[in-house]
Amino acid sequence: MSELFNVVFSGEVSGRADPAVVRANVGKLFNASEAVLDKLFSGQPVAVKKMVDRATAMKVRAMMKQAGAETRMVPVDDQGRPLDAGGATTVAPAAQTPAAAPVARPVPAAAPVSAPAPTPAPAAPAAAPKPAAESMAERVKRMAEEQLRQEAAQAAVAKAAEAQGNWGVAPAGTRLSPVDAGPPPVAPDISGIVLAPAGSDVIAPNEKPHIPPVQVDISAINLAPAGTEVLKEDEREQVVPVVVDLSGISVAEVGAPLDEIKEEKALINPDISYLKLAE
Repeated sequence: MSELFNVVFSGEVSGRADPAVVRANVGKLFNASEAVLDKLFSGQPVAVKKMVDRATAMKVRAMMKQAGAETRMVPVDDQGRPLDAGGATTVAPAAQTPAAAPVARPVPAAAPVSAPAPTPAPAAPAAAPKPAAESMAERVKRMAEEQLRQEAAQAAVAKAAEAQGNWGVAPAGTRLSPVDAGPPPVAPDISGIVLAPAGSDVIAPNEKPHIPPVQVDISAINLAPAGTEVLKEDEREQVVPVVVDLSGISVAEVGAPLDEIKEEKALINPDISYLKLAE
């Protein structure tokens, strides 16, 4: 039988977290009313998740830690009874005597959350008639119904968070898959399978697709001798010759320069009679 745990919350916050902010976060996480939040933050241990396996309990603790609340895991038996003195007794057994009833009784609204057990005072008799107005069976039934509502609200919040991708980081060592994953897979029987040598044809002849060959009639086709014009006269492309006028073109003599044509110019004889050579 696998281990079972209760996730117990006693109103403690993480580090220097603001208690008001933590209370609002826990309210959103469980979709809890103000009355339920008053009970959760009363300073008394309350089981926010009961009789779950280790993986589920660690996941709930991680969600509460992300909200800023500190919880603890209390091992319980298959009847939900704590196995140590640190568990929270949320439902009293039917055979429990009235003397043990204060363990499950909520703290009176007039008492401070963190105050020690009240000493005998004139105000004590005023709170005494409260238990008499509600029997033990009625109180147990009421607390059980409230616990069921809390668990249903927590399941709805967890489902909505999972659908929206609101994932948290699980503590180190958390098992992400169920403990009981079912029987191991059965290995297939490969005794009838052999490994063929490299290059072997793994498809048997009767498994290959049979494609009948295509019969082409080439009886009317002959092979002409090499150099034979295979196009008939009427199959050839008719090209009209272009007539070019070459009347203005002449052939130069052998050795004549073709890159430059010199222009014949008359010689100029300048008058230098008035010029003299200086001594």
